[in-house]
Amino acid sequence: MRSTQMIREIQIKLPGQAVWDKLADFGNICHGHPAVSKSFITSDQKTGVGATRHCDFTMLGASAEERVIEWDEGKTITIEVYELNKMPGIDKLSLALSVAPAGESSVLRGTMTYTMKNVLFDIMNSLVMKRMNSQLLDGIMAGHKKYMETGEIVNEKTPLDLSQVVRVD
Repeated sequence: MRSTQMIREIQIKLPGQAVWDKLADFGNICHGHPAVSKSFITSDQKTGVGATRHCDFTMLGASAEERVIEWDEGKTITIEVYELNKMPGIDKLSLALSVAPAGESSVLRGTMTYTMKNVLFDIMNSLVMKRMNSQLLDGIMAGHKKYMETGEIVNEKTPLDLSQVVRVD
């Protein structure tokens, strides 16, 4: 199956270390992800490669089991979804989040990569799902910005400024 990749960036008015500290709080993705209603660590390891977490999503009663597959301290975390429940069609999905200093601010980059289970879902991806996942990634980026800059925990009803999300792909 073909791989789909989307890349987004957003400027966050915090130094790189402060942004990284929020990303490194791996179990609390729900604080900055508007589509995750609850998340928690499921491994003894709380950070670094091999740490795992559970996420409950706001749509369709879906959930996921995720693990860190790359951890470059202070720079990049890559998360692989290794089990999806009630999310038809997606075979493999990963999200890499990286932080780069930009003066007194930082740029947060999100790269979502996924494949579909079969040709039928590839067609659905091109017709509908790619647009939905693109909007989801925009929300993840804007949600992280709001949470990191204000401390406000976001949810699916939180107003987010999507105009600040830059599409790199």
